[in-house]
Amino acid sequence: HLGDVYYSGTKNEVKQRFLDAWPSSAGKVSRALNGNHEMYSGGFAYFEDILPKFNQPSSYFAVQNKHWLLAGLDTAQEDHALDHLQVAWLKSVVQKAGDRKLILFSHHQPFSRLDVQGPLLQAALADLFQNKAITAWYWGHEHECVIYDRHPQSGLLGRCIGHGGIPSPRKAEVLTAPTDHSVSGVSGKRLSANASAPASLVLDGTNPLVKGEEKKFGPHGYLTLDFDGPHLIERVHLPDGTEIYKASV
Repeated sequence: HLGDVYYSGTKNEVKQRFLDAWPSSAGKVSRALNGNHEMYSGGFAYFEDILPKFNQPSSYFAVQNKHWLLAGLDTAQEDHALDHLQVAWLKSVVQKAGDRKLILFSHHQPFSRLDVQGPLLQAALADLFQNKAITAWYWGHEHECVIYDRHPQSGLLGRCIGHGGIPSPRKAEVLTAPTDHSVSGVSGKRLSANASAPASLVLDGTNPLVKGEEKKFGPHGYLTLDFDGPHLIERVHLPDGTEIYKASV
């Protein structure tokens, strides 16, 4: 989970809107990232309820196999930033990872085409950016699905997957953008690069789950990652599981 249990991450909200609804079964490991909405109520439910429920010892973590290193970051304890201890931890983990490919997960974005970018995150991880050490970065925060082209300086593939829960009004810039492709009733709109972020595809269309205001809000969905040895396939799905995007990372 990429963070943000609405509206203020209180204990009742976390129970009713997250933990009670979260899929669980034997053999699966769940992890949750800290978001700004969890911290609006002090972060108590996140640290006292979510982390123990998931047997997650910390708000940031890493897992690895022979080919991949996956690191989840806490960008909400210090809003849209990383404290120096977490930065030191991440760099130590990366240094020990050898030639494994690094994938980062966070709530906040390192850059954005539709919102402000993440200058503090880029500054904190400047070495990793400059060394092109990050293969891909998946984040939430913005309530959009945005698939970025490869970053021209850092070489990473950025993915905003923040469209999983709260309905988000469709932005005028997206509505008027040229359509790259259409599938299953939704479209990928092409946005050009700007000074903050590479060019991108943004998911657009109506939302049948918001009754009476279907045309006002953009579609919901989710992302899956399939790891097969050194290969990674990412897929974007509509809420009913329909696959609308597939790419190799």
